[in-house]
Amino acid sequence: MQTRREFIKIGLFAIPGLIMASRSVGAITEFSMPSVDLDFIQSKMKLMRRWEWARTPLKSQLLKDAVSYDRLTVHHSGSVVDDLSEQSVMEHLEGIVAGHIERGYGDIGYHFMIDRSGCVWEGRSLTHEGAHVFAQNERNVGVMLLGNFDEQHPSHKQTASMDEIVSLLCERYRIKRQRVYGHRDLAPSICPGKNLYPHVLKLRE
Repeated sequence: MQTRREFIKIGLFAIPGLIMASRSVGAITEFSMPSVDLDFIQSKMKLMRRWEWARTPLKSQLLKDAVSYDRLTVHHSGSVVDDLSEQSVMEHLEGIVAGHIERGYGDIGYHFMIDRSGCVWEGRSLTHEGAHVFAQNERNVGVMLLGNFDEQHPSHKQTASMDEIVSLLCERYRIKRQRVYGHRDLAPSICPGKNLYPHVLKLRE
């Protein structure tokens, strides 16, 4: 079992700082949020950092520190999404953040979200344990794709980005492929939808 010190050594945590979260279309919100070195993702694909899009302050007192990661779970948002505009995605994600905080999560439950254009958005800091599978969040990275994949199909760009970020996270944190799950594998749920789940099975292979 890895200690917190060992986890820091493999590069998860950077020095926390006071971050100014701002958006060109919204008000500036100031809040304290741990910063994570995500160069291993940003050097390979488009990534929107949380402070680039989020306006809703997190509630750090409700968040639990992550110790390490040894599994990953894929989700869908459960709402049909067709609009590819950055503005629309921001509004949709803000709605999810607000809903999760109202439910007592402290922040959005997922660590990463993928929109239909294939852009990856940083959600909850990897320094914090996620809140995306009931009683199964410890050591579990949460990746969510925007859409309802019982009613629609994920875009090719979404699944391509999912493949890439899952590969990067598995390599970074030494997550075995058989430890890549769909939400339905760990809890009674239809998530991530019948049209996305076969892609998750391919990732596990």
